[in-house]
Amino acid sequence: MSHRVLVVEDDKSILDICNMVLESAGLAVDSCETVIDARRLYLAGRPDLAILDIGLPDGNGLDLLREWKSLPEAPPPVLFLTARGDLKTRLDCFAAGGYDYVQKPFAAEELLARTKLHLKIKASTDRLFKRNHELELLDRAHQDMTDMIVHDLKAPLTSIKGTLDLVRDQGLISQRSYASLVKHAGHAAEFMLLMLNDLLDMSQAAQSRLQAHPTPVDLGAMFDKLRNLFAGRVKNLNMPLVMRVPPDLQTVVADHNLTFRLLTNLIANAMKASVSGDTVEVDVARHETNLDLIVSDRGRGVPDAQKQLIFKKYETGGRTGKAEETGTGIGLAFCAAAAAAMDGAVWVEDRDGGGSRFIFRMPLKTA
Repeated sequence: MSHRVLVVEDDKSILDICNMVLESAGLAVDSCETVIDARRLYLAGRPDLAILDIGLPDGNGLDLLREWKSLPEAPPPVLFLTARGDLKTRLDCFAAGGYDYVQKPFAAEELLARTKLHLKIKASTDRLFKRNHELELLDRAHQDMTDMIVHDLKAPLTSIKGTLDLVRDQGLISQRSYASLVKHAGHAAEFMLLMLNDLLDMSQAAQSRLQAHPTPVDLGAMFDKLRNLFAGRVKNLNMPLVMRVPPDLQTVVADHNLTFRLLTNLIANAMKASVSGDTVEVDVARHETNLDLIVSDRGRGVPDAQKQLIFKKYETGGRTGKAEETGTGIGLAFCAAAAAAMDGAVWVEDRDGGGSRFIFRMPLKTA
């Protein structure tokens, strides 16, 4: 398909030369002598390139380009025609958004060469933009498919967990060892649900910030729930979980769901980095006008070069101990997104004597 060029020039002889040179090269040309006609032709069919005279009977080529730039769609490459040879005029052309200029009088070969050059550049840019757009659409389709699969997995997993909870709560299995297995299976299902929610929320965070819903939170009750959730791992790994909350910080204002899942990920991460016999500690502290939730371990520390990277999606950072592997690179990325949603931050520090301290800090609001 032939490229379309719009030529706006009030000197009839120069306009005729432009038309002849460009049409002889196989280009489709729309031409006019005024700003008002240029507006009409531009809106009727957006050209691939425009050649504008600066001084026109009813306006200015520089102002016309600025007008086009205010439209929703970016303007095409613009070459300015000018009889002025001063530096200021050339700089004004570039400042307005022009790609190039041709000084009058000009050789037909120069006009054609510059026109072809910028049409070629535009064609390459358009192909690159189209390819990038196609890749973005493909990536979005993959993400949508992943989100759909993750979402669909939640329903049967929720049913499995509900069945296990019912069997446990109704005492349908009397033998203690079997009842313990059912309890641990229920906790495993709950961990899987938390991971699926992390995946869905990370997808949301990639498009827009997670939304927090602050309410009064009983940290003592939340810690009891976390103890129950990790009871199986604590026993199987011989890894005590010590949790402490000062009486004056028992109840704070936060997003219960995000805080619970953030602590779940930090505790799981600490256990992953630790070995049998190590203790994982969770503490609550006041820091000036902020609240700190601190998860400490004696496992393998985080190298300085990895301290920022581990909070990025799919980055595990190599914190591997002898405990069961639970890391996907999603958990800590979710922690960073959840902390930001609550106007806070999360980071890792080296712990005196070895190990790491993961600190989640947010503004302190007591109920």
